[in-house]
Parts: sequence; C-alpha cells; structure tokens
Amino acid sequence: MSTPAWFRAERLDLPISGNAGALRKGEIDACFVVAGPDAPAVRELLKIDGVRLMSLAQAETYTRLFPYLSRIMLPQGAMDLMRNIPDRDTALVTATAILVARDDLHPALMSLLIQAAIEVHNHPGLFQRPGEFPAAIATDFPLSEEASRYFKSGPPFFQRYLPFWFAIFVERIIVLLVPIVVVLIPLMRILPALYSWQVKRRIYRWYGELKYLERDVEQRTEPARTAEYLARLDEIEQRVSKLKVPLAYSDEVYTLRQHIHLVRDRISQSQVSDRVLESQSAFLPNSTQR
Repeated sequence: MSTPAWFRAERLDLPISGNAGALRKGEIDACFVVAGPDAPAVRELLKIDGVRLMSLAQAETYTRLFPYLSRIMLPQGAMDLMRNIPDRDTALVTATAILVARDDLHPALMSLLIQAAIEVHNHPGLFQRPGEFPAAIATDFPLSEEASRYFKSGPPFFQRYLPFWFAIFVERIIVLLVPIVVVLIPLMRILPALYSWQVKRRIYRWYGELKYLERDVEQRTEPARTAEYLARLDEIEQRVSKLKVPLAYSDEVYTLRQHIHLVRDRISQSQVSDRVLESQSAFLPNSTQR
C-alpha cells in the first residue's frame, strides 16, 4: 500500500512526561519511549484507552544497522497480566546503556564503579536476564583495560576479601615493593661479600705490614737492627689487639696474632744465632799471628 501524497511525518522532541498527554489529545500518533517497564511515563501510557505497544517487524534489522540497539521479545501479558498487556508477543528494540568514564579516572575507582553497577543492575527484569548488565559488549566507546580485566577474572584479589581502602593500600604497597625486591635480590648476594671484604681488609692490611717486616728481616745485614724490628712488631701487635671486628671474624684476628708471634720467634732465633756466631768468631785464632 503506497503512502498518500498528503501524508507527512514530523518528528517532535517531547519530554517523556508529555507523551501521554499528547497522545490523549491526539497531537501525536506514536511515540518512542526510552525507559524501563516500571517508569511512571510508561505506566501512564499503558492506561490510555486506544494506546498499545507496537511490535517492530524489522527489529532485528535495526540491531544490525545500529549496534547500540538490542532486540527483545516482550511476552504476552508481561506489562499487565490482568489486562493482558500486551495482547500478543511484541518485538521491541532497546538502547544499550553505557557506563563511561574519563581516561584519567583511577583504575581502582573503575573497578569500584563496575562492582556498584553489578550490585544495582544485575537483577533480572522484563528487559534483561540475570547478569546481563553490566557486560563487556561492543559499543561506540573502547572498553578500558581495567573493565576488560574485571569481566575476565572478576574483581582484584585483595578487593574480594578486604575493605576497599585497605585493598588499595595493599596493592600500592605491592607496586612499590616489587621494584625494591627486584633490586634487593642481587644486593642480598653482593652485600654479604662486600661486608666480609670490608672487615677482612682491615685485618689483611696488617698482614701486608707483617710481610714487609719479615722480608726486611730476611734481607738484613746489620744485627743491630734487631731491636728496631722487635719494636715495629710490637707496634703491629698493639694495633691488631685494638681492632674491633664482628665475633664471626675473631678467628681471623687470632690467626694474625699467631703469625705475629711466629715472626717474633724467627727474629729472636736470628738474634741468638748472631750472638753464637759472634762468640765463636771471638775464639778463633787470628790467622795473622804466629
């Protein structure tokens, strides 16, 4: 059936509350209402005689052309069972409600908003099944990483068992601790060795002094310097006795002191040998006398 030449459609932007009065007065022939089945405006429209829900035969086509629309089938009598409204199964299209946020919104608040939306809108109704909203579906806005992660694995681990403020605090502490632990693991291997080297360096310094003195004793040619060597050795021993080292390194200090006594014994033995040689040379006959 062709459209009459005199027919002209005019679109009007009316508030939802004004649709019922306009229909009752005959000012409009039809209206599109974007609201829930329990909205006062919808209930008022259903009470008007001669007004009924219109089934869209091309509802599926609308959803293909406009992805933000969804097709639902409203069963007979779903709006009013006593009055049997609607009087037959009715195909409707619904607009997808989108929860949007700014890019700079904190991820923790995004997760909290999703949890609140689930608590408020997760219940079943005439237009949705349990768990149908909120959901990760294709819209004109990109799905945030936090929302995608939430719908895949649920709320963050700590937020499942801890209060929100404490869970956020724990998550921040973990974020701070992870790089610190990464740095500390190699340091935990290096620091003990560095500390041990620092303590032993104070001990090995006197080993160098002792080695230098021992070499000087071996190469000496003047017996009169024995007293000087012993004085230097006493000074080394006195300095070593004043070393303050951890208890775990005390054996190193005692070993050093044993080596000091060993060098002293060598100097003393060398001194005795020099005296014996001097006494023996005193009793030898002078080869120049007859």
